[in-house]
This record gives sequence, structure tokens and C-alpha cells, in this order.
Amino acid sequence: MTTCRDAIKAFETSEVRNPKKEPPAEALQVKLYFMIPPIQKMDPAALSTLKGCEHLALSSNSIDKIANLSGMDKLRILSIGRNNIRKLENLDAISDRLEELWMSYNPIAGLAGIEKLQNLRVLYMGNCKVDAKKEFMRLCELPKLEEIVFYGNPIHRSIADKEGELEWARYVMEILPDLRKLDGITTVEWRGKLSEGNETQLKEIFDKMDVDGSGDVSIAEMKDALKDEEICAHIKLTSQRVEEIFEQVQGSNHTSLGWEDFKNFFAK
Repeated sequence: MTTCRDAIKAFETSEVRNPKKEPPAEALQVKLYFMIPPIQKMDPAALSTLKGCEHLALSSNSIDKIANLSGMDKLRILSIGRNNIRKLENLDAISDRLEELWMSYNPIAGLAGIEKLQNLRVLYMGNCKVDAKKEFMRLCELPKLEEIVFYGNPIHRSIADKEGELEWARYVMEILPDLRKLDGITTVEWRGKLSEGNETQLKEIFDKMDVDGSGDVSIAEMKDALKDEEICAHIKLTSQRVEEIFEQVQGSNHTSLGWEDFKNFFAK
């Protein structure tokens, strides 16, 4: 296997990974990824010599445990994707400074310990093994989190395969309302897609209610349509509230709703 000390020496002389020929102790980004043979253990003593390192890249090795990196005073980004890591550990030592954790393609299923990273802004955990919603909920404890990649985890597939990618986005954004980016797409774009999807569904429901094809939905038509379980589930309405809604939207002198009034009310 390649040790961390061996990998650091290789980085120092590599024209590809270290074209500026920086001393490892001064380099801002130290690239120790995809070593042949692979690194199997993180060596805290060797890594602590990287005093200026802000981004440590250890992806595509065979590391099975996150080591104590207390000696890396300037570390902000830790890249450990495509390894054999199954749990988060030894995070206390870097909890005050780590801003980005890149660890996609690891066989990790639980997020216990992630709450220690109170300054974490970015989390890449695509194609890991997270299945339980209670594990995903741990992300609520990260006050600065603004970007995540979670595509390919069982929790993502269980929602997206059954209900579509938009329902996955809706689920995540309800739990993490301050998120700015999900799976490579901004939350502004996700919300736009959700809005478009909602309008399409609402128009289908409106047309189903408008039995006589008049372009308006009457009180009687709406009450009758609520016998349809799918319609009830989507617009979350009971027959007892139908007349209240007509009163609220149109006033007591109107007994039907046009498409625009219907859309504006139910889109909320």
C-alpha cells in the first residue's frame, strides 16, 4: 500500500499534481487522490505536516476510517470520495473549520456525528448508502448548510423512483428550507419546476371538475368532484369548505370559478 508520507513525497515531485513545485507544507491544495497502490490509512502525523493545506484530496483510495486531523489548522475542504468509509468519526478536531465535505461513493449509511460540523456549507454524499429518513434529518442540525448532493442514495431513489425527481426536491427543501443548491441544481430552479408541475396538475384537475366544459367550475361540480380521492388528496379540500372558498374568492354573488381564480387560490 501507499502510505500518506509516500503520497506526500509523490505530490511534491509531480508535475501534474503540483505544477508550481510548492513545498507540501505550503500548498493550499494537496492532491493525494488515486494513488497506486491505494492509501489504506490516513496518517495524522504525516498529514499534520501540511500546515498550509486548505483542501486535502484523498479520493479514490481504500481508506476505511477518517483520522484525527487536528494538526491541519487551515483545513476547509476534505475530499474523501470513493473510499471505504462507513461512518463519520474524529470530526471534533476539525469541527470549527471544515466548510466542505466531499465523500460521495462511500458505503456509509448513517450520519451520526455530522452535527459537529457547525460551519459546514457544502456536503457531497451522492451514491452512498443512506436509507433512513431519520439519518437525513440530521442535516437540519447544520445551520450554515447551503449545498448538498445526495443523488443515488437509497433515500433519494425510494422517493424519486416512486413519485419523481420533483417530489424528491420538494421533500428535501421542506426539511432544509435555506438550501441553495440540491444535486447540482439551484433551489430557485427546483422551485420553478415545481411551480410548473403544480400548474399542470391543477389544470388537469380543473378540467376534470368542469364536467360541462363551460370553462368554469360551479359549486355543484366541485362538490361532486371531491368524491374522487385523487382530487381530494391533491387540493386537500373537503366538501364542507367548498362554499367558504367560493365566498372567499368570488364573493357571495358568484357560484362558479374560472381557471385563473382557481389556479391562484389552489397554487397556494
